Amino acid sequence: MQAIETTASFNEKGELKIDNLPMIKNQKVKLLILLQENEQSEWYRFSGKELSAAFSEDEPDYTLNMLNEPNPDYTP
Repeated sequence: MQAIETTASFNEKGELKIDNLPMIKNQKVKLLILLQENEQSEWYRFSGKELSAAFSEDEPDYTLNMLNEPNPDYTP
């Protein structure tokens, strides 16, 4: 199976407009639609994924007594 990647959009009538697609005649195709997300939601997903990767499931909670050098500028 050959894969061809291109961009497309739907017009106000709901018709699909495909950009830069080579002529394909008399062939069945499989269409996968990936909706483009806005940049902010992509960053939220990325940061959440990376934050969860930074800590393990059994990560201990740290108390102030465990700190070697407290931050003098920290105010709770």
